[in-house]
Amino acid sequence: MGDNKLNLTSNRCYYELDTKYVNDGKDEACEKLEKKSGEYTKAALLCMGLIGNLKNYDNLNIFKKMNNYKCNYLNLWAFDRLSKLEENEQLKTKILILTLWKKSEHYEKDCDPAQFGTYIKSTDHITEKKLYDYALNYDELNFRYKENDIIACTRNIEKYISESKELYKQVENECIRDKDAHMKRSCSALKKIQNIYPNNELLNLECKSVEKESTSRREDIEGPKGWQHEESRGLQQRLQRAEHQGEVVKEPISGLPLPEVGSSSGSHQAAATAVPILGFTGLGSMARNFLRTKGINGINSQEELTHELLENPYDSNAHPDLSETYIGYQTI
Repeated sequence: MGDNKLNLTSNRCYYELDTKYVNDGKDEACEKLEKKSGEYTKAALLCMGLIGNLKNYDNLNIFKKMNNYKCNYLNLWAFDRLSKLEENEQLKTKILILTLWKKSEHYEKDCDPAQFGTYIKSTDHITEKKLYDYALNYDELNFRYKENDIIACTRNIEKYISESKELYKQVENECIRDKDAHMKRSCSALKKIQNIYPNNELLNLECKSVEKESTSRREDIEGPKGWQHEESRGLQQRLQRAEHQGEVVKEPISGLPLPEVGSSSGSHQAAATAVPILGFTGLGSMARNFLRTKGINGINSQEELTHELLENPYDSNAHPDLSETYIGYQTI
């Protein structure tokens, strides 16, 4: 199973780069890559996504402790999406991306595409991306599987952690031995990561327990799908609706309905909301804990329950029995 199918922080961040500001990136240059049979091509979506992300660069605060390196993540995302295009599309799309990036106000100020421009083969990009992704994923994985002894790692997560640590050690050894290490992108990435996580902290991550294959089929996969995996129909529909409405339609989180505006609220409505939420891993645990603490009659509104569950999902003191950070339906 590829890392891009696991429920990881990095996949959610890249999905946000794919989708959040894509409508802000409509540009004549992207239009030339545009529609086939009335739909946006992947090259056009990459072009629009890049322009939208650069326009909203100051708002891209989604990379947690690694946010100082958000330009690196933007470069990694852009090349990852480029590498998934048809081979005959890649060169002209890459030239266009570099041209548009150079026109951005951020080109000279705080984010240039030098990293993106140096990648020739996707293999050069993969090692660097895996290092940056592991650093981005570390805190959530550490919270879920090491700091808490309630949650067992799935075998796929255990494999991801093990392979990430091996890659980290391999790159570290190569950078120590290589006299030209300062010129290697993987060594530069490792140095930046160690600025945030010194003393090889990322090598300390481990699973306290691992699920037996026969005991559970709980999925750790299916985080948000990037446009290269989804029938990009969902994104196409959002863009088409946006053309009529003037903005990207906000989607509910993992199937949870958006709160109704102006609806009456009360403890019974909150209770009705709580029941289906209990069927979701992560939010189910928090909902049960919240209801035990306050009781149904202590909840003033649906909004209070929703706010309590979604506002601080990583607060281990408030939600000690948190079993998942990302919502995935599971039978109870």
